Order: sequence, then C-alpha cells, then structure tokens
Amino acid sequence: MTNDIAAANKALLRRFYNDVYVDWNMTLVDEVVSPQFTSHDWSEGATGPQAFRKYYAAIRSAVPDARYEVDDLIAEGDRVVVRWRLLGTHRGDFRGIAPTGRAITLRGIAIYRVDADKLMERWVVSDLHGLLEELRESSPTIPIRKNEYRKLEKELRTT
Repeated sequence: MTNDIAAANKALLRRFYNDVYVDWNMTLVDEVVSPQFTSHDWSEGATGPQAFRKYYAAIRSAVPDARYEVDDLIAEGDRVVVRWRLLGTHRGDFRGIAPTGRAITLRGIAIYRVDADKLMERWVVSDLHGLLEELRESSPTIPIRKNEYRKLEKELRTT
C-alpha cells in the first residue's frame, strides 16, 4: 500500500512539474495545490493557490521564458523530493536588478508533502546565491555587498 501511495504521489509531482513549471498551466494549481498549502521558504501567511500564483508571476516577469527541468524525483510515503533546475533568460526587473539578457540557471531541491492528491507543504533549498553571482557578472549595477544580498534574499522570500 505504501509503495502505491508513493508511486501515485510521484506521478502527481511529475505531472505538476510538467504542466505547471514547463507549460505554465496555472489552472492545474487550483486542482492540485491545497488551500492550506505552505511553502516554508515564503513569508509567513502566504498560503494556497493564490500565493503560489503570485510567487511564480514575479518569477515569470523577470524570466518570461522560465522552465523547470527535473533531474531527480524520489518518493516515499507522503513525501516527494524533486531535484530541479530553473532555466531561462533574465529579461525583466528582478527585485531592482535591471534585466541583463543573460541565460540563468537556478538549482534547487524541493520536498513536498502530499495528502489526498493535494500538495500540502513544501520545503525548498536553492542556489540563489549562485544565481545572483551569475547576474552580477553581467551587470555592474547589481548589489555586491553582503548586506544588500541579504536584503534581496529576504525580499525574494516575501514575494
């Protein structure tokens, strides 16, 4: 039974990444993301499908051709781990960072908790610092000091 649940949860996340993070079909978000969905890398109080759409609208405004590629997908019980890459071109303002036109890659790992075919929680660790380094190499106006980096990182988490 547990293997069946893990397999179903893995299939759900595979579909979610393809339909939402590649095709950007946000109608699936209402179907799959629970109203109580919490991403532990977001600011407190941001929950559910509406917060999900708002978060990714900000990303898509900075990287309009954004797409995720799944490198690993591992499931056990109600948890699914996804090792991913976000690829695209920095064409819009990114929290005060002017567009560079540079191809970007953001790498990360997300752990999802699934209950009754709904995404309930997510924990994400990404290489945001690496992405900012890529952008900094392309633009002399990008914040370089540690305090400015921390401020930018905090702002991204409150989106």
